[in-house]
Amino acid sequence: MYNVLIVDDEHLVRYGIKAMIDWESIGFNVVGEAGNGKDGLLAFEELKPDVVISDIKMPIMDGMEFIAEVRSLDRQVKLILLTCLEDFDYAQKAMRLGTTDYLIKSDMMPKDLEEVMLKLKSTLDEERERSGHTPHAQASDATVEMIAPETLLLGLVQGTMSSASMTEEKLHASGLSQLEGKLLLLHIKVDYLEQLSKRLAEGDMLLLHAQGAEAVYEACSAEGYVSEQFSGSIGEWNMLLKDVEDDAAIRLGYHIVNQFSKVWNVSVTVSVSDQFSSLSQLRNAYAQAEERYKLKLFLGCGSVISSTPGPQSDAGSSPTLITSKRLNEYLYSLDKEAMKEYVTGILDDTEASMDYDRAQLIAIELLLNLTAMYSELTNDHEWLYERKKELYDQIKELETLADMKLWFIEVYEELIGKLRSGYASDQGAVPKVIAYIEQHYTQELSLQILSQHVHLSKNYLANLFKKETGEGVIDYINKVRLERAKALLRSTEMKSSEICVMVGVQDSKYFSKLFKKMEGMTPSEYREMNRLYARSIIN
Repeated sequence: MYNVLIVDDEHLVRYGIKAMIDWESIGFNVVGEAGNGKDGLLAFEELKPDVVISDIKMPIMDGMEFIAEVRSLDRQVKLILLTCLEDFDYAQKAMRLGTTDYLIKSDMMPKDLEEVMLKLKSTLDEERERSGHTPHAQASDATVEMIAPETLLLGLVQGTMSSASMTEEKLHASGLSQLEGKLLLLHIKVDYLEQLSKRLAEGDMLLLHAQGAEAVYEACSAEGYVSEQFSGSIGEWNMLLKDVEDDAAIRLGYHIVNQFSKVWNVSVTVSVSDQFSSLSQLRNAYAQAEERYKLKLFLGCGSVISSTPGPQSDAGSSPTLITSKRLNEYLYSLDKEAMKEYVTGILDDTEASMDYDRAQLIAIELLLNLTAMYSELTNDHEWLYERKKELYDQIKELETLADMKLWFIEVYEELIGKLRSGYASDQGAVPKVIAYIEQHYTQELSLQILSQHVHLSKNYLANLFKKETGEGVIDYINKVRLERAKALLRSTEMKSSEICVMVGVQDSKYFSKLFKKMEGMTPSEYREMNRLYARSIIN
């Protein structure tokens, strides 16, 4: 199994890459991710991955500098570059820095990523074979004697070390032979790590990590537990415990939570695995603890999670689906309360299901709806890029469903405020549209043509027009055309098929259907009715 590190400043891109293919089935394991080159470099030094997938444009330290730094540290690591079409020149320069391959973000499909990774795996396999190693090759006894217990445990968790190769002699040499038996894993992680890393300097984060490790160890030693500690990354600690009952592990978890809060004013969440009997099961126990840790989304930060609670609602009930059209109606009509109720209801339904993946997908859908709405409100592309980046950066820091509710409602309310300001400043657009319709009703007219005329998006114009006039743009166009058609029917003997073309409707059948729908009679019936009316006046 080869390890992969993903470095990209967009949360959705990182999430998408991880979810795009079945990594383990093709021989890879995503061991970490970072949002910029600086954090990526720290993760690279900590995790020592075989493959790094990196964006080319990132804040703090961009992809070019990051790649150069990584290559200076490791000439063998494989580097895959994520780029946009407009950055293709950068990609070519990056290839000269030792990039193995590149993928264009906008065109990337799961099969493309899988093909690149399979090709890369063949290369890695050949290199390992030539050097006399394989991903699961057994190390010599002398090598095992040099491996620290923490490194060995981390290798078992990440799949870079085969549990089958852990003989009794090797476990004894590493001091881990006493950890065969009734085992349990505590997975401890700092809450709001993104925010904390922004507040603290790099040295302070490292100090917190070291002191936290010591505190966790002392908490276990004070109870007399046989234990061994290993870290996955900064702000994460794992304690492997022997002969500790579930209730005792939960009490220990709360003690650790309270210690971090009291000493460092830092919140941590602890998840506890089920009991297992051998180090060969450590990887599964770690995966279970990680899955339980995710449930802090529903249970809150500072929790100790020792089981996977079932859904709070009927599992067979249909989930509430996000309807962008309905949400946009609330936004465009400036109905803050309806919007708040709708967003809260969607997230409440997710909370009842206790489905982490579904909650993440709903958050992404809501975020995409937000960015699409912002795109409709402005032609300032630079401002829009910065605003989208702000939203992506902010959503990364949300760790509970309560956080999500507050954040989404706040941002949607801000959006309603921007809409309200936009309506006030764009009031002159509707008279311009009406004048344009009056002058060009005989020509092709559409929402697209009219929105370009006043430099507004289609959806925004449609809602602004309805707000000011009480009717839709297309309905107004049809009304103008029918009024002109009615005048021609009253004053000329022209055929209905000729009249419809003169008022801008090319299809006579559609014209007759529209006329009857709006007037309650056909064009010929309307003409005859007006003739009878004229005769009655004369007589």
